[in-house]
This record gives sequence, C-alpha cells and structure tokens, in this order.
Amino acid sequence: MSEHFDLDWLRLREPLDLSARSRPLARRFAAAVRRRAGTAPASLVDLGAGSGSSFRALAPLVAGDQDWRLVEKDPALLGHQAAEIAQWARGQGYRASLGSGVATVTVGAAAWHAHSVAHDLAERLEALPLAGAHGVTVSALLDLVSRAWLTRLAARLAGIPFLAAINVDGRRAWEPAHDEDALVETLFARHQRGDKGFGAALGAEAPAATETIFRAAGYQIERQPGDWRLGAAEDRVLAMMIDGAAAAAGEVDPAAASRIARWRGDRHAARAEDALRLTVGHVDILAVRDETA
Repeated sequence: MSEHFDLDWLRLREPLDLSARSRPLARRFAAAVRRRAGTAPASLVDLGAGSGSSFRALAPLVAGDQDWRLVEKDPALLGHQAAEIAQWARGQGYRASLGSGVATVTVGAAAWHAHSVAHDLAERLEALPLAGAHGVTVSALLDLVSRAWLTRLAARLAGIPFLAAINVDGRRAWEPAHDEDALVETLFARHQRGDKGFGAALGAEAPAATETIFRAAGYQIERQPGDWRLGAAEDRVLAMMIDGAAAAAGEVDPAAASRIARWRGDRHAARAEDALRLTVGHVDILAVRDETA
C-alpha cells in the first residue's frame, strides 16, 4: 500500500513537529549547508515535502539567499505549497510573492525561493533533482521507506549534508493505561512495517537504520530525541491518532475487531473527558561528512 496525507492533517501536525524538532541539530545543519554553499545561494532539497513544513522550519536558520526544491508526488499538496508558504511568511512579517509553482520570501536583503517539484520518490530515486544541492532534508518520511531504498539514498547523496527530522522510534505511551494497549500497539507496529510503496517499511527501526547506513556511507551522525506530547489542547490530533491506530490494527488482525473496537471506544470516552494523554517518541538525525579531513 502507499501512504497519503491530506492538507488538514499536515496543518494539524505542523506545530507539534516544530516543537519536537531539535533546534541544535537544525542549526548545525543550516551551518553545514552555508559552509558548503559559500557565498552562493544555498541550494536545498526537501524530499516528501508535503505542504512545505521543512522550508518553514529551516529557511529562517540558513543565512542568506536560498533556493529550495520541494519534492512531492501528491498533486494536491504540490498545488498548495506556494500558498501555504506565502501565508506563513506574511504571518512572520516577511514579504512574499507567488509565481507559477514557486513562492519567493524576502527577508531583509535575502530572497528564499521555494520551487514545487513533482517527483515520485518510490519510483525514481536515481532521478532526484540533487544537482548542485548543498543540503537535503526529510521530515516524517523514513519510517515509510525500506532499508534498501535508504541505502540507495545515502549513496545518491554522496556526502551532501542530510537532516532527517521527526523519525518515529517506537515509543508510544497512552495515559491512562488500557488493558488492550499492548494488542493495539503491537498490531500498529506491524502495520508500520508494511509496504508503503518503497518495499518493507522500516517503521520504528528507521532511526537505527539511518545511523547505520549513513555511517557506512562515511557520514558522522548526531541524533536527538523530540516527542509529541498530546493532551486536551490537541484534541483533534488525539482523535485522529485513536482512529488511525484502531484502523491499522484492524487491518493487520481482523479477528481482533471486537477488542480493538472496545479500545477505540474507551479511548474516545477518555478523550471526551479531557483525561487522555499520548506521548509519541521521535528522533532527529543529522548526517554530515567531515569536510576538513
């Protein structure tokens, strides 16, 4: 199966992702990109860019002019990227203009260009638009890909600084506990490892696999945890997490439908009483090569 994420879900999760991102790693990535670019405009590629959340998180950290390629296969999300970036930019007090498939954000003397690029990562990895790139980033992607695909990506990058943000690491803690948590979480983890279009997905093994693969490709690795902590203020996200976990578990083991339905009903009841909490573990990974060696 392949994964599809609509704009509403991406808007809901973006503040959570922004809070969970490692600011120190993002700054070190931005510095590595600028060193590689020198005085030229920094060229960055965001793989599986969605609506452009990585641009919004990282562009303010990269000094000077920037040229971004936002790579996404979903036509609907591609069509929203420029407008989402322009709306965000104006909310930050920046100037923004829109062209055909491109948003330009002006901050002082710097111009940040974000180009929408249609590309299916699962089908044409070797044709990625990486020419001249000074940095490559992904967000909430690597749990969907296979070990073989990630190995090919590391080889394709050939030393380009790489920042992988919001990688799930398998830690999911519901509060209060429920006697069906173990069942649902086990089935959910099995669903995560299913084929999402790239081969058998890494799921929660993505952080460890990324570290191993990129070290073997000659990169130095830094990693920092960053968790989602959901409560009453994130009610809509909690509701979607309950329904998503139940649906995934039910796909894996239809025979457990009644137990899963009870879990889902009890979780929604706790949510309605503002009594439900969920922690979802993530790890950010920065991979760079020692350019002084």
